[in-house]
Amino acid sequence: MELTPNDLRYVVQRLPRDIRDLLSEHPGKLFLGGGFIRATIAGEVPSDIDLFGHDAEFLSSVASILADRRRGGDDRVKTHKSKNAITLLTRDRLPIQFITRWTFENARELVASFDFTVCQAAIWRGGRQPNSPWRSDTGDAFYVDLAGRRLVYTAPVRIEEAGGSLLRAIKYVKRGYSIQVSSLGAVVARLTSSLHPECMNWNEAEIAHVFGGLLREVDPLLVVDGLDVVDDHEIEDRSDG
Repeated sequence: MELTPNDLRYVVQRLPRDIRDLLSEHPGKLFLGGGFIRATIAGEVPSDIDLFGHDAEFLSSVASILADRRRGGDDRVKTHKSKNAITLLTRDRLPIQFITRWTFENARELVASFDFTVCQAAIWRGGRQPNSPWRSDTGDAFYVDLAGRRLVYTAPVRIEEAGGSLLRAIKYVKRGYSIQVSSLGAVVARLTSSLHPECMNWNEAEIAHVFGGLLREVDPLLVVDGLDVVDDHEIEDRSDG
């Protein structure tokens, strides 16, 4: 499925110009995905812009290009690298995340990787020409669940930190989304599956302590030098650039 033409145009128009330029310079190789699309269509305030590609080295080079361009405009730019993403922070602008841990050859693979149906959307440029079309892809339930503000867990096949989806579910519920018991159970099951078999013999307090530690490891809130980052990709390491 695709975004409606009006929604596709609406999202693209609300991207920063330099992000539109990057997508146009790398047609079919650089993708916008996830939260920015969902939030823009739903009338929410986006927390960041996530960009994806086929190769971590390629994404790193594009991140460097964007950082150089923003520094050339006298913007204050900081770069943070983790095992999951390269994040560019520019004061008074949305954080830009180049997701390097999960890479995708095409938009269909990207869309299938998101853990909730309301995030299953991707946009890219169809060519380098000024009149080249913008393209999109969505999950089958994207619009239905977004309209109902429902969280439906997709149980994606990917390597991820235990508890990441649970913290994202809490974030969405705070924004007014609902989650059905079946999806909540599946999210908790993903977290539980990370426990070592010997933990099954522990008491409730001991297991709760382990779960608490796992959730703290993927706490998505980070503040660096007065710049707020809301990171859905579990940034852990920090390095100024």
